[in-house]
Amino acid sequence: MYSENIHAPGSASPATTDDADMRYQIRDAKVEDAPALADTVIEPIVTTFRGHVPDQCLSWITKDESIANWQRWFGQDREDGEFLLVAELLEGGVVGCALGGPQTADSRFAGELYLLGVLSTYQRQGIGRNLVAAVAARLVQQGIQSIQVRVLTINPNRNFYERLGGTYIYEEPYDWNGVLLAEAIYGWTDIKCLLTD
Repeated sequence: MYSENIHAPGSASPATTDDADMRYQIRDAKVEDAPALADTVIEPIVTTFRGHVPDQCLSWITKDESIANWQRWFGQDREDGEFLLVAELLEGGVVGCALGGPQTADSRFAGELYLLGVLSTYQRQGIGRNLVAAVAARLVQQGIQSIQVRVLTINPNRNFYERLGGTYIYEEPYDWNGVLLAEAIYGWTDIKCLLTD
């Protein structure tokens, strides 16, 4: 979740959401979103982890490198069920993203939320929760009923997944740009609890 794993888009139709007087839609990402995707990955990570990890972790990628990675990602064929969603304000501007799809590393969970990013000024307004729900809905459409997510144990926002009903499963080491940290795995054996009306 903290490295830029570049995967693939799906084909859901946009869903419009009204949260606290903010109107936005969740839709499939497109290549033109690459600069905004770079922002929605880098800015929340730097803001969240500054002071919690050495600076070498926070300089793992530049915006230009991230844009190039996303552009390459969009150019790859995707037949493995992975997809990338964005939260876009109706007046314009991508403010969040979520990358999800199947996973086979742990037989207890068939799907994974690989990445969730929301710009810091838009956090705590329901966007992250709705992106997770959209990922869950897409996975259900694919016949996937369970999901996991990986979160650094030092992440001050990790209780977000606990509030969504995620069960702590285990920890494993994570190397973030040469710094060894612990990563917690949370899981949902039935992702229908993540779906919203």
